[in-house]
Amino acid sequence: MKLTSALLPALLLSSALAFAADWHHGKLMDTEKIEVPTGSTTTYNTDAKARNGRYSENTTAHSTDDTDTYQVFTIQTPTKTYVVRQKLNFPWSKPANIALGEDVKFMVQGNKMTILDDDQKQQKATIVKASVTQTQ
Repeated sequence: MKLTSALLPALLLSSALAFAADWHHGKLMDTEKIEVPTGSTTTYNTDAKARNGRYSENTTAHSTDDTDTYQVFTIQTPTKTYVVRQKLNFPWSKPANIALGEDVKFMVQGNKMTILDDDQKQQKATIVKASVTQTQ
């Protein structure tokens, strides 16, 4: 019981700090899904028979290309433009739910970005490019 009462304030404090973090605002300018080749996997299948003292075997090899799937977002602020990619770990994974041309709320920590999507879920992404926004 003492452990629970000690952990509860820490949990509430960390939640409050997460909401008080340095959130930035930008606009989603572009989005696309890409597949990046990561190599290939070769699977071998061997069938063997022994009949009348004779041995025979047949081996087949099957190669498949391995890819990682990413959703790439371009987010523009008045001073910077970020290109970030969110890794989609499974075929059924869904990218951050943010609408093209709409405002997006995000937080930058080193080369990582946390995006607050339209469902109020925090989505993790990696910054692959950052540039100064050109003034017109």
